[in-house]
Amino acid sequence: MGWLLARYLGLTIALVVLNFALPRLLPGDPLDFESATGMNAAVSTLTAGARAQLRASYHLDLPLPGQFWAYLQDLSRGDLGWSISQAAPVRDLIGQRLPWTLSLMLTALIIAGVGGTLLGLVSAWRGGRLDHLIVSAASGLAAIPEFLVAIALVLGRSGGLGWFPLHGGRSAFVAAPGAAGGVIGGLGDIAWHLTLPALTLVLAITASFVLLTRGTVQSLLTAPYLATARAKGLAEPAVALRHAFPNALLPVLTLFGLRVGQVLGGAIVVERVFAVPGLGLLAFEAIRARDYPVLQAIFLLGSLGVLLVNLAVDLAYRWLEPRRGG
Repeated sequence: MGWLLARYLGLTIALVVLNFALPRLLPGDPLDFESATGMNAAVSTLTAGARAQLRASYHLDLPLPGQFWAYLQDLSRGDLGWSISQAAPVRDLIGQRLPWTLSLMLTALIIAGVGGTLLGLVSAWRGGRLDHLIVSAASGLAAIPEFLVAIALVLGRSGGLGWFPLHGGRSAFVAAPGAAGGVIGGLGDIAWHLTLPALTLVLAITASFVLLTRGTVQSLLTAPYLATARAKGLAEPAVALRHAFPNALLPVLTLFGLRVGQVLGGAIVVERVFAVPGLGLLAFEAIRARDYPVLQAIFLLGSLGVLLVNLAVDLAYRWLEPRRGG
């Protein structure tokens, strides 16, 4: 346990250093980036003194070691800084966008994890043509990246299948106070808008759960304890769900932790394609504007979130299977 916590502590320190360094590797100066929108567009009109004061407020007048020390001090106070491009506290921007990304990620992970695991179980248990069909479909989906799935859904929607909106997180005025439908109508409208983005992520990651579960269950089909369960007179569905399925969950749990990072990266692309107002779209806007504080906050939040999920998976793995805990 001590080694596990030490490993994650080391990873956290490495993430903090990378979080500081990566935005500064982008070409250009955030206060001299003429094509950026927001506050950057007005920087060229400032006097030299005002420009120097603005640079000092972001610690950009300091050498890199000084900037890093100021960054650590701000981070220790929970201060994520002030957005260069949007002239607002980064904490507020993150708070506005985070629920959209979390909703998208959790929906995709739950549907893909549960649906893919059950499909893999059915595929391995039934075999035959159904197994061939499921494996072929899963193998094909596994080879397609998220952005191509998103483009295919956009083209399908543009080609006449106008069941869901193409962009945005909600319809105009639906969520306004006193609007028809109230809170329920507003939530339904959001779910309607997030259907295509969530479907994109689900299609992109379900295949891995299907193939892993199928392979794991197939390796268990000849296990002695399954023969014992059948000898006791248990029906095949009971043997599958009560004996084979629980033993196939440990690899699926590990895969779930690994897929959190993939879904987060995919959400950034998907939010850009469908204009979902989440962290992915905010990150794209921040990259265009060389907005160091926003980029640092998004990278740190996402990385720490992935680390925490994987730590929880490691702890759960050790609790469920102490012999493999190490």
